[in-house]
Amino acid sequence: MSIGKQAQRTARIVALLPFLVFSAQPALAVQVHGGGIEGLVSHQIGHALFAGGMLFLLLTSYRSRWSGPGWDRFKCFLRLTIVWNILTFSGHWLQVGLADDKFLRAGGKIVGFRIDSLRDVFFYLASLDHLVLLPALLCLSVALRQWVKAGEVSR
Repeated sequence: MSIGKQAQRTARIVALLPFLVFSAQPALAVQVHGGGIEGLVSHQIGHALFAGGMLFLLLTSYRSRWSGPGWDRFKCFLRLTIVWNILTFSGHWLQVGLADDKFLRAGGKIVGFRIDSLRDVFFYLASLDHLVLLPALLCLSVALRQWVKAGEVSR
C-alpha cells in the first residue's frame, strides 16, 4: 500500500471516530438476555462451549506435555476460565425465578441484594465471578509476556 493511500485510509478512520464516539449506546456490564428464556439458554450454551474449549486445551496440554516459560501460567488461565464458566453458568440459572424485590434499588439502580435462603447465598457468590476471571486474565497476560520474552511468539 502506498503512503498516499495509507494516509487517506487513516484520514477516513479519524473522521469516523467522532461519529462512533458520540453515537455509542451504553453497554452495561449486566444485561438481560432478550427473547425470554431462549436468550438465556443460548447464552448458557455459549458458556458450555467456552468451558468445553478450555477443557479441551487443558487436556491437550497434559497429553502434549506443554512445558517451558509461560505454559504453567497458561494452564492456570485455562483452569480459572473453566471455573469462571461453571460459576457464571450456575449464577445465570440461579437468577431465574428470583423475585425482583430481592434486589434493593435506589434511584433506579441496584444497590443491594437481600439474602433470605441458601440459594440466595449461592446466587450472590456466583455473581462475584469477576474475582475468578480477573486472575485468569492476569495469568494469560503473564503467559503471553513470557512467550514474547522467550521468543516463542513471532512479531
